[in-house]
This record gives sequence, structure tokens and C-alpha cells, in this order.
Amino acid sequence: MSTHTDKQQQDEQQNIAMVAEALAVRHADKPADTVASVVDDAYRRFDGQPIRDFVPLLVERRAQEQLGGLATSLPTSLDD
Repeated sequence: MSTHTDKQQQDEQQNIAMVAEALAVRHADKPADTVASVVDDAYRRFDGQPIRDFVPLLVERRAQEQLGGLATSLPTSLDD
């Protein structure tokens, strides 16, 4: 019998997997195992933290920064 906490952990892990997939697509120029490793490292930084609501979002942001900045960043000038 699974508990509510088990369900939350499963949902969180599914969300992290979706983050890894999205970042792998966004960063197709990088090896998939590199992207997965960066996501895993970012995810482990939240181990033991009691508030879990925003972990997938925070993991995505941290991993995105490590993989090369924001994919939606603005050009430094209008000529770019």
C-alpha cells in the first residue's frame, strides 16, 4: 500500500524526468548523459529539504544555467 508521501515522491520524480527530457531537447548539442547528470546534480541539491512544491522548477532553472544560460535570453543588441 502506498502512502501520500510515496505518491508525491513519484510525481516529483516524474516531473524531474520531464525536466531532463525538455532540457535534452533544448540542448541537443550536448550529450544526453551530460544533461541528465546536470539535472541529477541540481536535483540532489534539494535532498532533505522539507518544502518540495517548487523543486522541479528550481531544478530546471539551476540545470538550465549550468547548461548554458537561459534558452530564452534576449540578444545583447538589436543587431543580433
